[in-house]
Order: sequence, then structure tokens, then C-alpha cells
Amino acid sequence: MIRRTFLLLAGGMAAGDIPCARSDIPPAEPIEIEIDPTREIGNIHPRVYGHFIEHLFTCIYGGIFYSKSPDPSGLRQDVIEAIKEMGGARVLRWPGGNFASYYHWQDGIGPRDRRPRRFDVAWGQTETNGFGTDEYLALCRRLGSDPFITVNMGSGDLEEACRWVEYCRGSDRQPPARIWGLGNELFGPWQVGYCTGDEYGRNAQQFAQFMRVVAKDLEFVGVGFTDPDWNARVLGHCGQYLNWLSIHLYAHQSRLDGDNDFDVMMATPAVFEDEIQAMTDQLAEYERKAERSKPIAICLEEWCSRHRIKTKIVRESPRNIADALFVAGIYNVCHRHCPRVTMANYTFPVNLHAPIEVSETGVLRSATFDVHRLYATKMQPVAIEARWNSERFSAEVSPVGYQCSSRRVTADRLDVSATRSADGRRFAIAVLNRHASQPVAIALRLKGQPSPKAFTLHTLTSPDLLSVNTWDEPEKVRSHEQTITASSGVLTLPPHSVNVIECEKPDQTG
Repeated sequence: MIRRTFLLLAGGMAAGDIPCARSDIPPAEPIEIEIDPTREIGNIHPRVYGHFIEHLFTCIYGGIFYSKSPDPSGLRQDVIEAIKEMGGARVLRWPGGNFASYYHWQDGIGPRDRRPRRFDVAWGQTETNGFGTDEYLALCRRLGSDPFITVNMGSGDLEEACRWVEYCRGSDRQPPARIWGLGNELFGPWQVGYCTGDEYGRNAQQFAQFMRVVAKDLEFVGVGFTDPDWNARVLGHCGQYLNWLSIHLYAHQSRLDGDNDFDVMMATPAVFEDEIQAMTDQLAEYERKAERSKPIAICLEEWCSRHRIKTKIVRESPRNIADALFVAGIYNVCHRHCPRVTMANYTFPVNLHAPIEVSETGVLRSATFDVHRLYATKMQPVAIEARWNSERFSAEVSPVGYQCSSRRVTADRLDVSATRSADGRRFAIAVLNRHASQPVAIALRLKGQPSPKAFTLHTLTSPDLLSVNTWDEPEKVRSHEQTITASSGVLTLPPHSVNVIECEKPDQTG
């Protein structure tokens, strides 16, 4: 992607001003978006549309799993159907997260009524062990997800990890669990098993070496960090075993405190992109010196936007249009970096920071639901280059990871990801209008080809920046589809909107 400055934004909104969509503000001259179908960035791996579930509050118990479910597995069929409608979870990470570093998988197998209850020190709650390995694999089967299991490298040991691989790879257990995470966030003092990069790297090498004796086709995710020194030490000890290096990044929204931080949320994907680029550069440098047949990919292992009151995270706060634009922005970042970012796991799909809210009797689709759905089901598999001119803005973004600092970044008001089918016939372009109150006119151009005249346009916007879906108004922030014939090739996109545009290569025969 190449971006060129069109106009520097001047002025701004006062804190607390929450603008509504203004239909009386005409868009400026169309911004031309030039798509070059011949300039491939790379193939987008389906696993970037992955998710992460953890034994935390109501994500699993009271969410995906319900002890009174008529289903023998305890899984909620209505929740499974909603996740499938959202595009599924191409890969599903479990059991944590912090929970993984104190979890002993043997507690979660066998008859449910005989499984022990344990106090979990990671989250300070009692774990019933009603949802364990067999329930997790059953969920992966129903969703068509690749399993991704994080082993306990905190209070657990190597033998326990190897036995878990042996159990999961038994002949009667499907799907086969090939992707294994070598611990979770062991760089942090909040983590059971907190250690240095050298200590972690040596332990991870041992775990990987002997787990692979149990099953030779295992793929490993190593614990990465926003600290290059940690990463260098880890790679030095166990890089030869790793398929991915992980990174955990989070956005923070303070609207519950009354702050107008819309622009902060819109700029946060640029910080994610900087962190991903820094890790990409470090991996490339390592690979120049290491003897590897394949590069180490990046796994955006945990990501979402968190709502806060003061410094407290409010995990069950409903999602709004800023969250939706943020999610779309991160998917655009993953597309632009698809040669290196081949897996991502949204935190979490159900109840916490989630696109899906669950009650005992029903399922509510939040403002971010359709973003996940549109990207997972409408975007094409090949990322291609797009060029556009965009107004730009600046914002001070709070830390997105442990030991990160706040930083001021400049970002585009318009953000674009262009994709095409493998045969070059179909296109899907995601265009984000990250202006709070102004529409934008765009003109799509396919380089070297006539401009498409017919489009299918999917648009997600909201009446204002605070609108959320509720049980009384479940469709307030949902996407709408329309077919447009535009003789000029110009489309007008509403303020604060996520837009996915589908079109086909124009017929040049007649």
C-alpha cells in the first residue's frame, strides 16, 4: 500500500462532543482509489480470521458452554450458529491466556460429574473443569476450526505437555491438534512462571523438541513481546523450532469516562502496524543469519479494543462503531502484512469485548459482528496494492502492550485494503471512513482496466458514535447491502463507516 497526503486536518472537536452523522454536509471532490490487480502483496491466510477463548468470567461458562444444555457436549448450538454466521473461527486458541499458566489439562477430562473443582489463581475464580479438552475439540469440529492449544509452561512441566499432545492426537480425537502455543506472556510479572527471555527460550526449546517426538507434525507459537531484547534471546535459544512468534496488542477506549477518544481509536491501528513492522524487521534480521528453510511468521495472538473506566477494564461493555472501525482497521493491517502475519486471534468472540453477547435464552450480535463477518466471508484471498490520497490526522495513543509507551501518531482518515480472487476476476475492497461526521466520495479505478460500473456495497455505520445494539434494539448497528450502478464509478460513503465493496473485472470483449 502507498499513501499520499492530500490535506492536513486542522482543528478538532472539543472533549465530550459526540457528533452525529450529518447528511447535510456534502462530500468533497472524490478521492481516487487506484487498485493494481497485478501488484500482489501476498496471500491472506484464513487463520487471520481466528479467535481466542479463555476460562475467564462468562466467555466459556455462560457463553459457549452451558451445563444445562441438552447437548451432551454442553455446547450452545445457537452460539455455534452465530459464530458460523460471523464467518466462523478459522483457528481457535484455548485455554488461555493467563489461565493456561495454572491449568492442568488432566482435571478437565473424564465424566464431568467426577472432575475436580480447582481455584484458579490467574483470575481468582473457581474452575469447575466442565469444559475441557474433549469439549474444546468438539467445538472445533462444529466450527470447522483448526485447534490451537497453549501449554502450561508456568506451573506445568514437560511431561504434562507431552501427555497432552498424546491425548489430543489419539486416533479417535478430531480434529488433529497441530498448533501448540509454548506458554503465555511469560515476560510479565502477572504470569505464573514469570521468567527472563533466556530462561523462557531454554524451556521452550525443551518443550518443543520433545513434544515433537510425540507428534512430528506439530507447529509451535513462541512467546514474543514488544521488547526486541526478549525476542532476540528467545530466538537465540528456540528459534529453529518456531513457526510463529506471537505478539499481544490491545486498544483502549475511555468513552465510559465521558472522553471523546474517537480519533484515538481510529489512530490505534497505526500503532499496531508499527509494532508488527518492528517485529517483521527483527525476524528478517534473524533469518538472514539462521539456517531456516521457512520464515517465522507473526501470530497476532491476542487483540481487541478494551473499554475502561479510569484504569479498570470493563470487559462486558457493549461494542460501538468506534470498535467496529478499529476491528476493520486491524484486519486491514493484517492484509497489508500478510506475507508475515498469518494468524490472528480476536479476544474474545463471546461476551467479553465481543461481537456476540449471550443470555440464557438468546444471542445478540454487537456492532463488531458484521465486521468480522464481512472480512471473513467477503474479502478475497489475495491482497493487492492500493493507492489513494487521504486527509490525515494526529492523536496521542495510549500504550497498546506491556512496557509500551504512549505515542503520537498520524493516520489516514481513509483506510483501504484491496483484495482479489486467485483467478483475478473478483475484487473486494474494504474502505473505512474514519471521519466522525463527514461523508467521503471515492472513485475506484482498476489500473489498466475500465472502471467497474456495478458494485455490491456493504456498509456498517450508526446513528451516532455511542449507539450500541441492545436486546430491545438488536439491529441498530448492523450492516446493509445494496447493489449500485455508478456510471461515474463514484460512491459516497457515510461518516464513521466500514464499507466492503465487491465487484468483478469489467468485460472488455464488447
